[in-house]
Amino acid sequence: MKARLPKARYVILAVVLAAALIFLAHPLAGASDMFGNVGPAPQISGGALSEQYPAGNYTLDQHFKAVEASLTGGVDVSGVPPMIAYFLASVIWELTAFLARALISLFTFAFSLDLLNGSEATGGAGALRPVSTAIHTIYSQVFGRPWLVLAVVVVGMWAMWRALIQRRYAETAGTLAVSLIYLIVALAFVAQPTATIGSASSWTNQMSGAFLSITGKGSVGQADDAKLSGADQLFKLLIQEPWAVLQFGGIEHCAKSGTGSDDSDPESVPVRPLSKDSGKDAALSRALRRGSQVEADGKTCINNLNKYAPHFLSHPTGSDERNAQYDALNSGDTEKLPDSDPSADRGNYRLGIADKPATDAMEEGGQYQRLLVAIVIFTGELGVFLLIGALSIGVIFAQILLLLLLAFAPVVLVVAVIPGRGHDFFRGWLAKLAGLLVRKAAYSLILAILLAVNGALASTTSQLGWLMSFGLQGLFNWMVFLQRRQLTSRLIGVTGGEHAPRDASAQLLAYLRRSTALRGIERTVGRGSRRFPSRRGR
Repeated sequence: MKARLPKARYVILAVVLAAALIFLAHPLAGASDMFGNVGPAPQISGGALSEQYPAGNYTLDQHFKAVEASLTGGVDVSGVPPMIAYFLASVIWELTAFLARALISLFTFAFSLDLLNGSEATGGAGALRPVSTAIHTIYSQVFGRPWLVLAVVVVGMWAMWRALIQRRYAETAGTLAVSLIYLIVALAFVAQPTATIGSASSWTNQMSGAFLSITGKGSVGQADDAKLSGADQLFKLLIQEPWAVLQFGGIEHCAKSGTGSDDSDPESVPVRPLSKDSGKDAALSRALRRGSQVEADGKTCINNLNKYAPHFLSHPTGSDERNAQYDALNSGDTEKLPDSDPSADRGNYRLGIADKPATDAMEEGGQYQRLLVAIVIFTGELGVFLLIGALSIGVIFAQILLLLLLAFAPVVLVVAVIPGRGHDFFRGWLAKLAGLLVRKAAYSLILAILLAVNGALASTTSQLGWLMSFGLQGLFNWMVFLQRRQLTSRLIGVTGGEHAPRDASAQLLAYLRRSTALRGIERTVGRGSRRFPSRRGR
């Protein structure tokens, strides 16, 4: 009797956990859009795909019961495992969609941000003006003219020693000329930060927008249009198409015409190829991609994204209107559409028996496939999150570091006069400024290339099916992310010298070590030859 009690506790615990999962998985009508409330605000406007429907409407529907009870059949719990699979797939997808929206907002914010001169992303106020005031205050009250006079006196004494005592006239004159040039350049940063760094920052922002515009139009255009085009491409890749796949079982589906005695259960057939004739297959593929339905070689093929998505996304998950959309689609009866759907009166949304396979993914039998595809989507999009997120954060941090380095301009002004290490310090500071200024334009060029390649992969691999096309794009983004250091170092290291010199210095250090070792061997051999003279010398 005592041995049965622990087993009963485990059974009760399992039932309670299953009930909790079922309760969490069940979509509640009228629930608040939490992700839409706490998520990042969109940084673009004017017809963006992400603004057409609320973020909470891109959730997954389910239309089956986990537990069924009847007087004759008893209690049927066969729906519990599919409900758990649906719960896991729904959680993974909502996390993926939330990260995708955050990435799109971060992308548009980073390439709309002009932290120095001010932009719409900063409310029109730039940080360069208060930093300029701080620079002038530091130079006039803290680390300015007295220290500069002291540095000039020290350099003058050094020059007298080198010229009069050591008699190195040419070398001393050249070093003094370099100190004077560095002094003038540093003084320009201190006296006119807006005219120097501010103008350079505006120029790099224009270059950044020009690089992004090449992706959408193939030519240089408006920066706002470029950011809108890039955001729409990311939204379609990361949210719109994956949602349609998880919601309807694919971007497209085909049903064989006139098969079986029971018309309520049409036979689903593969989408590709649409026709055995290659020319006809390409024409039908283009028509299906742009339209909603085509007839091809005895089968009816439907574009789920174009035909069904606008009707489902117009209503929140779990609402009566969205459930009515499912009932109409599942029965192939246009008369069951909700009254709020304008297509019910217009007659431009025809449903038939060939549309029913689009509801299979929402029912009990499609939940395991849903879970597997949701995991694949999250894994593929993770590379995009890391790659484009790293580029966007790098653009934001570059502007912050640029302001931080600019604030040290009074100190650099004094140090730049001193030969030797002072000159080296000034050159390093100037190189870092240049690298940070160019980083936004360089990252825009990289991002433009990434979006262009992703678009090319999507168009050229459309005949292979959505999963293969998405997988190739995911592998491409993962590969670029793993090789990002080499890619960015070659673009930024040329101007900023931040990454490229590391390889050269490592090679130089290795060469010096090898040279030192060879010298040690030569000395050892020389000592041995002197200690043990050859017989011929004897």
